[in-house]
Amino acid sequence: MGSLTFYALRTDSGTVLFDTGINPPLAKRGLNKLGISPDSVSHIFLTHTDYDHAGGLMAFPQAKVYLSKAEEQMINGQTARRGIMRNKRISSYHTMEDGDTIVIGGKRIKLHLTPGHTPGSAAYLVDGHILISGDLLRISRKGTILPFLWLMNMNHSRNAESIESMRSVIDASEYILTGHTGIKVNNK
Repeated sequence: MGSLTFYALRTDSGTVLFDTGINPPLAKRGLNKLGISPDSVSHIFLTHTDYDHAGGLMAFPQAKVYLSKAEEQMINGQTARRGIMRNKRISSYHTMEDGDTIVIGGKRIKLHLTPGHTPGSAAYLVDGHILISGDLLRISRKGTILPFLWLMNMNHSRNAESIESMRSVIDASEYILTGHTGIKVNNK
């Protein structure tokens, strides 16, 4: 068994994934448990390229993959994740800039650049009310928004700044879907 660190969104034109989890078999099993065919995955939006979020990419060879332009340095050999450890290369992908929006199957997906965990970490806002935060933040047991774990962030102070710059989006989102600490529902 393992951890699944992705979210699936059904659209009029297929399934969109936000991240892919740690490896292809787990990603496929996770989708099958949800009653979603892995073959229906048409698009993948990566919050960042660490293995636990991008390790399942090979399960979806037909999907269009998107990541922030600033994250490209993590997969092209330019920037190490830690020491000599590097994130895996990704062969085919499209880049997005901060504020770019793509409409897929009637769903509006907007990238917000949130550096800190990695230089190109991103959060995605779906239809203006669902925020997929990746490893930007974590939710405490009491529901408080906290920075992601300092030991895992490449730049912890930058991570905290990203949370503050996203505060109005975080507060206005109906749902916040984190990479590791679950889902927060904001009561309006």
